[in-house]
Amino acid sequence: RGWWCHRHPRHDDQLDDPAAPDDASPPPTADRDTEETPPAPLLLLHAALCGRVDRPSRFGVAELLLYNWRLLPPLGGDEPAEGEGEGEGGAEGEGDRPSLRRMRRVVPCQRFVCFEEEDWFVRLHVTLAGEAGRLVEAARHCVGACDTNEQVRALQSLEGALETLVRVHYVAGIGQAPGADAPKVTPALLMGRMHRFLPPSPPELGLASEAEARAVRVYCASGIDQPMVLHLLGVHRGGHAIGRFREWQASADLPTPHRAFLDDVRCCTPMRERVEAAVGGERLAVQELARLPPAH
Repeated sequence: RGWWCHRHPRHDDQLDDPAAPDDASPPPTADRDTEETPPAPLLLLHAALCGRVDRPSRFGVAELLLYNWRLLPPLGGDEPAEGEGEGEGGAEGEGDRPSLRRMRRVVPCQRFVCFEEEDWFVRLHVTLAGEAGRLVEAARHCVGACDTNEQVRALQSLEGALETLVRVHYVAGIGQAPGADAPKVTPALLMGRMHRFLPPSPPELGLASEAEARAVRVYCASGIDQPMVLHLLGVHRGGHAIGRFREWQASADLPTPHRAFLDDVRCCTPMRERVEAAVGGERLAVQELARLPPAH
């Protein structure tokens, strides 16, 4: 934040003023040959972090948010999140991993725009990332499922992992039933300010506008989970803006181990095709037919 305000002093008062006009000049890039280069210590730290996670060295949503969080200490013990029963979302041995149970304790280490929407966005996406391990395990189970019983159990595991992620969104106020309690935040306000800190979108994506670029960055901020699940469920990728952005992420923006795992998942036949082949081939007993298609 200090580097930004030093390079763009006229924005310093705007950063904390939600009513300030959103007519800022484009954000500085990390080009070492321009006067907009971040300070050398920041570049070294960022390069070291990217090398550690085998990720391209660029400033994006993940660098501003997902590597910028901590857990507040518990006050009188963690309380289950709304709609969460005993034994759910807070398994033994989870350590300091962010989870649905601990969602309200996730806060940014460094705030860039200094209003509640920033805390809300970090809390949501860090918790989604913390709970994504169950989704990865379910995907691994789907890839290795051979017979009907294994496929049913794999799909049920995938369903449970997805349900947890949906409940994280509910706690954040996304998709709740009308009248339910929800945080009083305006996400569009955050992205209007936060977008100044992000690099321009890759021109090869052909995004129509900056508004479209903001939308795909927010929608795809959680990494490999969306393309992984869409493939397993047999959903067509599509050539729309979100589809193009997901493919760019999978080829250039995600850590190498994440890309490798996604490639392994995509090499397997989608669960939808396996289910339809099993049903269409009339190889299933009545009991299997009553379990496998509904599981999908």
